[in-house]
Amino acid sequence: MSTASWLLRAQAQLGSLMQATTAPILVHGHQPKGLYELVGQHLAELLCETPAGNKPCLQCPGCHMRVAGNHPDLRYLMPQAVALELGFNVEVKTGVKPSQEIRIDDVRDLQNYFNTASSRGASRYVVVYPFDNMNANTANALLKTLEEPANGLRFVLVGSRVDKLLPTIRSRCQELTMPMPAISECLAWLETQGVQQPDVALGVAMNDPFEALSLAQTAADQLDLRKKFLEWLANPDQHANPPAGLEKVGLPTVLELAMRLCSDCVAQAHGLKAINFPWLSPKLMWVKSIGIERFSQLYQNLQKEFRLANHPINPRLALEYVGQQWQNLTK
Repeated sequence: MSTASWLLRAQAQLGSLMQATTAPILVHGHQPKGLYELVGQHLAELLCETPAGNKPCLQCPGCHMRVAGNHPDLRYLMPQAVALELGFNVEVKTGVKPSQEIRIDDVRDLQNYFNTASSRGASRYVVVYPFDNMNANTANALLKTLEEPANGLRFVLVGSRVDKLLPTIRSRCQELTMPMPAISECLAWLETQGVQQPDVALGVAMNDPFEALSLAQTAADQLDLRKKFLEWLANPDQHANPPAGLEKVGLPTVLELAMRLCSDCVAQAHGLKAINFPWLSPKLMWVKSIGIERFSQLYQNLQKEFRLANHPINPRLALEYVGQQWQNLTK
C-alpha cells in the first residue's frame, strides 16, 4: 500500500462503504492512479483467504492467483493502453494502436463472468478504471448490468471526471470522494519517494502526486519536455521557436499546461502568488505589462483548442498555434 497519508486516511472509509452496501462504489478524485492503488489494496485484502493475521498474506491460494493476474473472482474493465501500462497481458492486433477507451466489446466479453457464480465462495469484483474513458455506447452497455447485477457481483468504478459519467450510472453508485491533498503534503511525500525537484514534478503532473512520481521514476524524458515547454512559454523572446519533441507530450497535456500557466500569469499580474508553477514566477515578471483582458482571451482560445485536442489535428501545427498565441501577447 502507498505510504501517502491521504490514501491511508481513506482506507477505513472505503472498507466501511464496501461493507455497508452492495451497490456499485464510485471512487473519484484528482489522483486516479492513487485511487486505483487504494482500491487494489482493499480488494487484495478481501480476496485473501488466510483466516487470521495481516491481509493480504501473499501466501494463500487467493493471493497467489491475484498476484499472478488470474484470480477467478476479479476482473478489470480498462482501455488496452492503460492495461499495458499497468503490466497486464493484453492482446492487441498487429498494426493497431492499443485502445485509449474502454470499448463496448470489453463489456460484452465479460458477460459470462457477470452471470456465473463465485469460484472461491465469496463475492466477484469488477474494477472499472478509469471510468472517464468510457464512451456513451460502452456506458450504456455497462448500465444494463449495473441495473440488475447478478447475486454477489460487486462493481468499483475509479476515476476523476464524474461529469463524464452517465447520470444514470452515477445515481446507482455509492460515492467516495477523495479530496485534493494539500500541496505541502504532496511535496513532502514526493521527497520521501526520492523525487528530485518535487515542486517541478508535481506542477508538470497537474498537481497529481502519483503522476508526478510516475514521471520522475519511469518517464524522465516526459517530465523534462513538459518543463522545457513551460520555460519556453515563460520566455517571450523564444515564443517563435518551440522546443523539439513536444509532440511526444501529447496535445491535450500541452494545452492543459498552457492554460494552467495562463492562470498563473493572471495571478502574477494581479500581484498574487502563482499556484500551478510557483518555480516559474521569477521568469514571469513581464506579465505585469500585459493587460489582463489579453490573458483572458488567450485562455479562451486555448480552451477552444483543448476541446479539439483529441481530434485528428496535425500536432505540430497545433503547437505552433500555441506559440503564436503567446507571442501575440507581447506584440
